Amino acid sequence: MKLLKATLVAALLLNLTGCWSKIELDELTFIYGLFIDVGELPGTVELTISSPLPNRLMSGSQGGSGAGDGKSYSSVSKTSATLPEAAILIQQDLSRRLEVSHLKVVVVGREYAKQGIGDLLEWLKRQPEIPLGTFIVAAPGRAKEIPKLSPVFEQFPDQVLENIVKENIMYSTTLRNCILAEASGMGYAMNYLTFGEKQEDQGQGKPEYWVGSGGVMLFQDNRMSRILNVREGRALAWAAGRLAGHAKFPVYSITWEDNGHGKMSTVFLNNSADTTVRMTSDGPVFDIKVKGSAGLTFLVDNRGRKAEQLSPLLLTKLQEKVVMDITEALQLVQRSKADVLQLGMLLEWNYPAEWKKLKDHWLEYYSKEALIKVSAKFQIADFGSEK
Repeated sequence: MKLLKATLVAALLLNLTGCWSKIELDELTFIYGLFIDVGELPGTVELTISSPLPNRLMSGSQGGSGAGDGKSYSSVSKTSATLPEAAILIQQDLSRRLEVSHLKVVVVGREYAKQGIGDLLEWLKRQPEIPLGTFIVAAPGRAKEIPKLSPVFEQFPDQVLENIVKENIMYSTTLRNCILAEASGMGYAMNYLTFGEKQEDQGQGKPEYWVGSGGVMLFQDNRMSRILNVREGRALAWAAGRLAGHAKFPVYSITWEDNGHGKMSTVFLNNSADTTVRMTSDGPVFDIKVKGSAGLTFLVDNRGRKAEQLSPLLLTKLQEKVVMDITEALQLVQRSKADVLQLGMLLEWNYPAEWKKLKDHWLEYYSKEALIKVSAKFQIADFGSEK
């Protein structure tokens, strides 16, 4: 009995020893953003990290070392032959250990995207602590410039970028999406940012910067193949089933009659897309069917007709406009040889024998011969307060 009691006490005492491998929070630097650029010297890469400054996060506190303007975040850049080496160089200059488990966004510079982001994906997917749900976007110039943006409504620039992607105006590409596409030999797309100086609002005599959505960057074989503008990117995102609705996008305006006196604007309340493949005597045909319901936000008709009277005309014009935009965007994507809709994977799933014939020259076939047909079926769910 005494032995049993002694064993029980010893077991309880062992639970009080704590964790031998623990690391206190004040010993860590949490990285929220990674920014990747081509280095100034050939064959090098520049890595920039963005992280909060804990000594500036306390309410009302502006003291402590760090950024001279009292910002609650900072960035550090290092250049080396590889990304892991650059990360080690950053670590050597910091008093805290780097922690990437809270990573929110990865930004690749345009020149680095042209060169290829394969090394970046290889490095990130081998780090088990990095969330594969981390968003990835492309910058119009150097990625390291993006943290200069002024986070007016947020604490950190990384939160601004994360929220832009979460709004899902066009694409919400993650590291997981890129890695899966790479493994399947397919292409992928990601949001392409705009970045510039705010001329109308400068605080304390210093320039302030803004960032927004500038389109979509296409990738094939982990290398940038083309950039689509906002209209083209919006159409492609709809075809891919990625487009947001509910008063964000898409908004469409159309006119009718030669004199242009009939015009209408709608906002889509919901939208969806479905892609299928069927085999014909001429080869595979890919059908993209887009659906949605729209709300009428503006209507002018020179004949004084009401919205309900014009409903069939409005739907026809709206469907023609959307189909035309999506078709034109897909033609650009095909010419760029980037299978971002992953039609090759769809063909492999449904017709493996046909895919076996086309696999070795799929991108060539896709860019010149693949037939993609787009159709639309909409309804006007809200005519506004005045019908």
